[in-house]
Amino acid sequence: MQPFPQSYAVGVIIAFLAMLFFGVTNIFYKRMSDDISVMDIMYTRMWISLPVAYIFAVATSGSISFTVPLHSLFPLILSMVVGIMIGDGMYFYSQERIGVARAFPIAMSYPLLVYLLAALFLGEPVIPQRVVGAFIVVSGVIMIARAEQDESRVNERWNKSDLERGVVVAFLVLVCWATSDVVFQFGLIGVAPAEANFYRILAASLILVPVFLFSLKGRKTYPSRKTIGLASLIGIVALGFSLIAYSFAIKYIGATVTSLIVASGPMFTAPLSVVYLDEDVNRNVAFGTMLTIIGVLMVIVIF
Repeated sequence: MQPFPQSYAVGVIIAFLAMLFFGVTNIFYKRMSDDISVMDIMYTRMWISLPVAYIFAVATSGSISFTVPLHSLFPLILSMVVGIMIGDGMYFYSQERIGVARAFPIAMSYPLLVYLLAALFLGEPVIPQRVVGAFIVVSGVIMIARAEQDESRVNERWNKSDLERGVVVAFLVLVCWATSDVVFQFGLIGVAPAEANFYRILAASLILVPVFLFSLKGRKTYPSRKTIGLASLIGIVALGFSLIAYSFAIKYIGATVTSLIVASGPMFTAPLSVVYLDEDVNRNVAFGTMLTIIGVLMVIVIF
């Protein structure tokens, strides 16, 4: 077994924290889905996380004013727009048309594409053990997702054309998320992760302002103050803490390992769903969880 460099070990721990932040907040958002729209969640979590990102960047840089190189700014912003704004939005669109049991496994295969793109464009070494581990992680996550979601619950009000579009969009989500991670890793070269994270969230927050104003046109219903407050509080963790952790993880261990660890989230969220959402868990979930754990270990520990 190869010894862990200290920075690598720290990066793995931070990636697991990012995975837990993403997974736990997604459970809360799922429970709130009847009270607040996807776009309202995107607005609140983005804007509420902006001051958190700034405070953290100031704390790590030691200055209230900080910059990133101009040549790094474009890939940092591009990764945010492609991954978080476009990718997440398309995922929710796909999920509504083909159900979680189909959309989630397709989208969560994105780490395999991350590995390919990182090898092609960033010179990341292709390690056979890690490749096998990546396939095992994706297989385990797919097994958990399909076991958790009853196929009969797939929304049947969409026609065949809508279902086909949903599948196509799910594959586009895969491409968006993978491209975003690799572009983000490229943008982080020579840039501190906390500062990079702030500029990414700042750019996305500004882009969402005209989108939000346009959405108000003709709008008749609004979430309650209690719902918005709760969504804002969750948003601090969902993007404020999780994206900070994600940025540091990619900086220390790269997009491939980070994406695989984050994608393994269902092995933790499945048990939480039983407690918080009263969802059923069967032996396929347990087997999928074991597969995911084995795959993650193969990815992060190279013998």
